[in-house]
Amino acid sequence: LNGTKGLELTREEVIDLGFKVSALVRKAQCREVNQDVLDLIQDASEKLDEADRIITEILEGNYEG
Repeated sequence: LNGTKGLELTREEVIDLGFKVSALVRKAQCREVNQDVLDLIQDASEKLDEADRIITEILEGNYEG
């Protein structure tokens, strides 16, 4: 799919992955995983949040990137 519909589907997938990565961060914290590893996973979570924000702005016609 292309265009708006493709962006909407991609946004849904980004949101889904974001929830899974956030859950992984919490699980890893409980398991006392190395902080460097936690930081990398948290970085991935933040990037997914940023992707969601940009896609939302594009869909709303507010993106100026």
